[in-house]
Amino acid sequence: MNHDDEKQLRILGRLHYVAAALASIIPLLGAIYGAMGVGILLGRLPGSAPTKGAAFGWLPLGMGVLAVLFGITAVTLNLLSARCLRERKNHTLCVLTSAMNCMHFPLGSLLGTVTIIVLCRPAVRAAFGPRSAAAVAPPPARPGGTHSFTTDVAGLDGR
Repeated sequence: MNHDDEKQLRILGRLHYVAAALASIIPLLGAIYGAMGVGILLGRLPGSAPTKGAAFGWLPLGMGVLAVLFGITAVTLNLLSARCLRERKNHTLCVLTSAMNCMHFPLGSLLGTVTIIVLCRPAVRAAFGPRSAAAVAPPPARPGGTHSFTTDVAGLDGR
């Protein structure tokens, strides 16, 4: 990996922190929208009285709860992705978070697209290292060669 790739990953890591800060607005607005739904259900909004159509408050309440859950997920994934970009690990998490960021038009789309382009470079992918040591390393050799299983079973019989 060359110096430009290192620099771009460092910048992208910082921009994912910015994306997390911007995504933190989503749960706040969702909470306000959900509170409006609760106000409709209870008939406590200023200038309104409880009506038979109070069930209409379930829509903003449900949408507010979904917005809060989606926003918290977006913030958490962006924070994790920023850390993983800095530490060069969890390549798949970084790519999936970048794909999710593409839904946040226009800045998230730009960040997500550029991050995916950088992460798909072979040198950058190699910098993230193997997925796990167990997936790369062959199993340890056992004494007795390829017939070690039969040797172990024969040893249990006492012979």
